[in-house]
Amino acid sequence: MRRLAILALAVLTLAACHSEPDFDERYDAASKKIREKAADIDERIAGTGSPESEAAQVDGGKT
Repeated sequence: MRRLAILALAVLTLAACHSEPDFDERYDAASKKIREKAADIDERIAGTGSPESEAAQVDGGKT
């Protein structure tokens, strides 16, 4: 029983030693997320066509 308590204490101590990510790690994660989001937005925009071609279709190219 005593060994189990010591083992549990050791596991909890090691778990508590895990540090929070530093600034560079958080910055890299945020940058990656932003790049992925921007790529997704670019894909969506590319799939809709350009505004000039849509305007030409609407008014018959009179602009």
